[in-house]
Amino acid sequence: MNVPEPASLFKPVRRRTFEDVATQIRDQIASGGLKEGDKLPPERTLAEALGVSRNTVREALRSLEYAGLLELKPGMAGGAYIRNGSSGAIRAAFDDLMSLGALNASQLTEARVGIAREVARLACKRYTEAEFAGFEDNFRLMREAASAGDLRARVRHNVEFHRLLAASARNPVLLIMTDVLVDLTMNFVRQLGEMPNEFVVESRERIMAALRDRDVERTIAEYEAYLQKTVNQYLRDTEIDTSKIALKKPR
Repeated sequence: MNVPEPASLFKPVRRRTFEDVATQIRDQIASGGLKEGDKLPPERTLAEALGVSRNTVREALRSLEYAGLLELKPGMAGGAYIRNGSSGAIRAAFDDLMSLGALNASQLTEARVGIAREVARLACKRYTEAEFAGFEDNFRLMREAASAGDLRARVRHNVEFHRLLAASARNPVLLIMTDVLVDLTMNFVRQLGEMPNEFVVESRERIMAALRDRDVERTIAEYEAYLQKTVNQYLRDTEIDTSKIALKKPR
């Protein structure tokens, strides 16, 4: 793990505001001076190198954590680590919008289905044989959980399938958006509780068959039909207050 010397990366700031500190850290990430997994120097060392107070450094680190660029770990081996920068900022934005009541369940559902169409289209064309084997393993686990009546495990494997499918589409934007929207869906599930949804296994069998044939139109149709039916099961009788299911901030 690379732990760079602070004096080689940073210079004292003039206005001594936490925004200046955050900007210097952002610049180092953008230029490659700091990379995913790197640990920043301790607050005291950073404060001395930047010529600011430890409180200013702490505020800057918290702002970067909220933006998804840092992970602040507690404990003896803790500290500020550079994150991979994938979905943290988007999660934070959704968190704010939901807390303000600016998003409702139907809007989130509409976006989820729309993104899923493109994921299904690209995944059908681009998945590798190894990835399809992963789909099959995932389906086996989901089917076993359903047979055992383990709704929580079935839901967990089901959620993982959406992430696997999005990864095989080879588009990082779609993967990030799928990741965030799937997390939102899981918050619906946690609020309302897992439902039997007996149609899930049969629906997945049809999706798998369409993927195996690389039939793009059929894959899209089956995947969209599955999502629409799932959504209707959860949201049929209620309009969920999204301000109460906001995503957890990155930790």
